Amino acid sequence: EASTAKNPLVRIVNMSSLCAVEPFPTMSIYCAGKSGRDMFHSVLAKEHSPNLMQNDKGADDKEEQKQTFKVLNYAPGLCDTQMTDDLAGCAVLDEGLRKYFSTSKEEKKLVRPEETAKKLVQILGLDDYESGSHVDYYDV
Repeated sequence: EASTAKNPLVRIVNMSSLCAVEPFPTMSIYCAGKSGRDMFHSVLAKEHSPNLMQNDKGADDKEEQKQTFKVLNYAPGLCDTQMTDDLAGCAVLDEGLRKYFSTSKEEKKLVRPEETAKKLVQILGLDDYESGSHVDYYDV
């Protein structure tokens, strides 16, 4: 999609998590933080939607504004990062979650950061997601 000086192409990506939409025991603060960020970015998308902007501008401006501003809440999957390593060894984490993280690492089921970054670039390139939506690595 081309950008113009009048209406530059803007894409905001919130690095989300399954924890934004699914509760996990002993991860209340992390889940609440991720959920709050998702909602903030979803509201941002609504505030910049072409339909809302039509109320402030004429129909011609709406067509020009259409889809130049979009927000994506992207959950990158269970990535092979220091955070995952820390969770696998965390004594206060729910025992089932701790085992899940450590087993996923041992069985090489973690997503490499390069893989999820490549998928994110593909999603942004296709540009067929609804602004403000939550898209998970495993769902695409």
